[in-house]
Amino acid sequence: MTRRHSAGMRARTGDLDPSEQKLLDDVAEFGVHVVHVPEDDEGPGYSFTVGLWHSFEQPEIVVFGLDQDIAHDVLNAIADEAAEERKYLADTRHDDVLIGYPVRFLGVPKQRHDDVLGAAVWAYDGADFPAVQLVWPDKQGRWPWEPGVREGFAEAQPVLGRQAP
Repeated sequence: MTRRHSAGMRARTGDLDPSEQKLLDDVAEFGVHVVHVPEDDEGPGYSFTVGLWHSFEQPEIVVFGLDQDIAHDVLNAIADEAAEERKYLADTRHDDVLIGYPVRFLGVPKQRHDDVLGAAVWAYDGADFPAVQLVWPDKQGRWPWEPGVREGFAEAQPVLGRQAP
């Protein structure tokens, strides 16, 4: 496992709560911590990584609309690939992340980081880090931004940045 430490993580201090300590411990031990945000009145549930940029120079990844267990497995599998120096960068497509579906990675604008990636913003303690959104099509192969996408699909998978061409 190659560790590059491209951006520093927050220092461990005695005033961290257990969840903050777990996040920093996971990044130190595994290179990544996965955060799950449940669905609420503000929007759909989602999951995201903290530590990929620090550990592997892989942008942090956010994914909407997947069951938490599936999202956890997918994000951990991507972290394992990132440890082997595989990259999942903005404006790329991969056919081997989700079984039966291609996925695209779209850049997440920095101005959306506070809204969506709060634990990562906290962990990086002011340091800049890139992030991408993992997006997949519906069963008919339509992306969330395309006309005719099935009802509810686009709402469950809001696109944070610009749509892919």
